[in-house]
Amino acid sequence: MTDRDDFIRNFPVTIDIDVQWGEMDAFGHVNNAVYLRYFESARIAYMRHVAGRGVFDLSRILPVLADTSCRFLRPLRYPDHITVGCTITELHEYGFSQEYEILSAEQQRVVTTGVARIVLLDKHSQQKALVGPELHDEIKLLESLR
Repeated sequence: MTDRDDFIRNFPVTIDIDVQWGEMDAFGHVNNAVYLRYFESARIAYMRHVAGRGVFDLSRILPVLADTSCRFLRPLRYPDHITVGCTITELHEYGFSQEYEILSAEQQRVVTTGVARIVLLDKHSQQKALVGPELHDEIKLLESLR
């Protein structure tokens, strides 16, 4: 059993999502591809949080998914309410690595974990963009608050 408050303290950004009936597959559990959308939603929430602090311009620089994986620990089913946690574990010259976890309210435990590597792309030049010093500092600050 995982305490929701402890879970939230482990991640600088979390989002809450209701599992939808239409996300289930023929086996009666959430389809495996949907978990990547849950991670994507948390990733976007993280980037919007940083952009809201004025250190990241989402109209100019895009976070692009370069690599991802997902580990399914227990199946999710409708109805359920999940909390998705997102954290940056490693900063790179042109991006960063993230980790995700999904906490099920129904099961009161982490049901899925995942990782991703994100590359920043300049929207206009279509070239990789450096993680600027302001963005680097904001991520370090956000990650230190947990």
